[in-house]
Amino acid sequence: MDLPTPHATSNGGRMTNNKKGMEMSTTSPLFDEWVQAFDGIHPLVDIGCAWGKNVFEAAKVLAKTRGPPAATAVRVMACDCDEAHLAYTRAHAPPDVATAFARVPDAPPAVTASSILIGEVLHFVEGHAIDKTLAWAHDALVPGGVLCLTAGTPWAKFVPGASGMCPIQAVAQSLWEANQGKDWPGSQGVNHQELMAGASLFNMPNDQLPTYLHPIAAEDLSRACERAGFEVLLKREQIHPGWPPASANNGRENAQVVARKVVRA
Repeated sequence: MDLPTPHATSNGGRMTNNKKGMEMSTTSPLFDEWVQAFDGIHPLVDIGCAWGKNVFEAAKVLAKTRGPPAATAVRVMACDCDEAHLAYTRAHAPPDVATAFARVPDAPPAVTASSILIGEVLHFVEGHAIDKTLAWAHDALVPGGVLCLTAGTPWAKFVPGASGMCPIQAVAQSLWEANQGKDWPGSQGVNHQELMAGASLFNMPNDQLPTYLHPIAAEDLSRACERAGFEVLLKREQIHPGWPPASANNGRENAQVVARKVVRA
């Protein structure tokens, strides 16, 4: 495979190769929680690594705080469903970063992990499949291991329309509000390509946008983690630092949850 070249978006991100929008322009807002959970033995795992921004930075932090890895040690595992992303990551990563093909919920990696990051992935997944993914994560983590989740909410603002309202956000919020009382109120999903026909989102072509996006509130993620047997340590909504300031919308744009696998006596 020829090594791919990521294409930048107008907000400093990079278009993904799998037609799912873009890799964020910064590391995850839960990057510190993810990396600090490293137990020195089991790897940090990034599900949906894209072009490797989080895993490259994690390897740097571990090298600085934990010293150089043993010759055969894998301290970070980069997982993605796109082979081009994995090839790019392998070509640019230090030796303690391994790559693995993975697609949740049906093809997760076979790994025992200190901490798992699933950032900007679950909003491409239906509710029942998110539950299945969280069950896998619970099994994959060591006792006391940490799960870090981020996803777009019903309030995520992408681009203003002629009225000043974001057409994607308006539909997503209406869908979520109409289905209150369900485990996953936004699971019906929103088609970005249809809603953005004839318009541009961060200078990306229309076919780069997802045809299904599941708006997820932090409370939706938190409840699901508890159903899966996790203890929720953090639940919040705020703008993702990788989004431009113009995308701000009442501080509820990105759902962020940190949960821990409970140690049973």
